[in-house]
Amino acid sequence: RKEAGNMKAKLVVELIKAHSGNDEEKFKSALNQLASDEEKKGNISLSTSLIKAYDLTTKRNSNFYQSESVSSLNSQNIGFLPKDKDSTLELLDIIEPEVKLSDVALSEKTIETLYQVINERRMSKEFFDRGIAPTNRILFCGPPGCGKTLTANALAGELGLPIACVKLDGLVSSYLGQTGTNIRKIFDFVKDKNIVLFLDEFDAIAKKRDDSNELGELKRVVTTLLQNLDSLPPNVFLIAATNHHHMLDPAIWRRFDFSILLELPNNNQRKKIIRKHIGEPNFLTSSNFDMLVILTDGMSGSQIRTFVESLIKHNILAGSSSQISANEIATVWLNHTTLFLSENSEDFVNALKNLNKNGISMRDLEKISGIPKSTLSYKFKKQGGEYL
Repeated sequence: RKEAGNMKAKLVVELIKAHSGNDEEKFKSALNQLASDEEKKGNISLSTSLIKAYDLTTKRNSNFYQSESVSSLNSQNIGFLPKDKDSTLELLDIIEPEVKLSDVALSEKTIETLYQVINERRMSKEFFDRGIAPTNRILFCGPPGCGKTLTANALAGELGLPIACVKLDGLVSSYLGQTGTNIRKIFDFVKDKNIVLFLDEFDAIAKKRDDSNELGELKRVVTTLLQNLDSLPPNVFLIAATNHHHMLDPAIWRRFDFSILLELPNNNQRKKIIRKHIGEPNFLTSSNFDMLVILTDGMSGSQIRTFVESLIKHNILAGSSSQISANEIATVWLNHTTLFLSENSEDFVNALKNLNKNGISMRDLEKISGIPKSTLSYKFKKQGGEYL
């Protein structure tokens, strides 16, 4: 106890010195230590009060509320980031987004919806004057790699707002009741800021409460989440993302203004992704570009990016500064799509046949796969259909 008292006294002395010397960084550091120390002792209320007292003072000095358009990190007082009590991990990261919607390959319908949201935000005064709140809650659903996180960042970039990305490893605690406490900390932190709050892997804290495999703790977490969603002010723009929307609690859906499904990219979207990542456009002939578009059908945006980057690496390692050939495309594509397939499997043969349909000759397929032409011909005939 005496040691703890001495430690606290030292921190108070540091606070006074920093304040007298007008050293804000040292002041914040000492205050953060003091608040963290109180939180570890279980004095969460005191810890929160210390941080809020600092936030209130700095807010007054920076005229935080002078305009909704003043929203960058430099113009807002972010203060100390909330932490998990036991692990001391910060519960979120705050970043300034550097992408816009033009950087993301989205369907026309999705782009139209998002621009409506942006325009609502820009005309928020007119909405409030008519007694209507503009959209400030969006749920992105869809398979992994389809751009949910990138789209969230792009939307924040269009809105001119910093984005608070919740860190799941810090949020979900193994200690009873702590996850709910962490959720409250996050919502308390953002409620007085013009900011985008991004909850990725949303299903981890918003699962159906009727799941018999889950303990009562999850039900309490979902209830806490719903309560905080209901009290979220309009200055906070909430974006959640999940790969498993079928797992969400039914009560979650009505808390969002829009639910947007981001699916596997269509033909036009794949073209945009390939152009973005291929670099120098002259590296591809128009016919090889078309081949890439066809061969990436069924891939997510993330998989297309990885495939195109692998193609460029293959070209560089081959010491080639010329155009990427159809054979290079076929080789890299085959490696990507058949990594875990046996050469005798039907799926492997189908992949080779797909390349053949896209203009890769039997002779080149023999070089790429190491399977004799005669064997390939036999396997193709066995499956039926024509081949080149």
